[in-house]
Amino acid sequence: MYMNRIKTLILFALCAVMAIACENGHNNELPKKPEDKRCFVGSMNVDQNDGTMFTLNDVQVDYELHDDNTLNFVMYDVKFASAMPLKLDMVVEGVTYSVDGNRYTLSGDGIVPYAMGGPFEKFTITRLEGSITDEHMTLSFMCGEYPVTYSGTK
Repeated sequence: MYMNRIKTLILFALCAVMAIACENGHNNELPKKPEDKRCFVGSMNVDQNDGTMFTLNDVQVDYELHDDNTLNFVMYDVKFASAMPLKLDMVVEGVTYSVDGNRYTLSGDGIVPYAMGGPFEKFTITRLEGSITDEHMTLSFMCGEYPVTYSGTK
């Protein structure tokens, strides 16, 4: 009986360590995919730095505002090149915003995005600019060495 308690305690400790190891910034889980009516849907363009452009249509992006004038956004089911074998959900946390009427102006630099359960430091987001209104969202940023633009509507 004493051994069962020790095994249970060790198992519980391992679970706690695993939970801590999986943390990814402010938000330990990807947000649930929103309903289409709440999400922006649009086109993402990625300059491949070889004279070609990769375009992905019907990209869904959602965001979450925080009280400290930052927001997180998620790009759902994206890939950044035609040769990329799978699509992923990319979370970008800590984007600064300011408000002017019904328009949010976005900026950020040096933000490590999260995807597939961990940080993607090689693709750090720099020179992020954008805006959000009730009906439209635009983003422009460097994802590592690749320029990315996004334009979507509700």
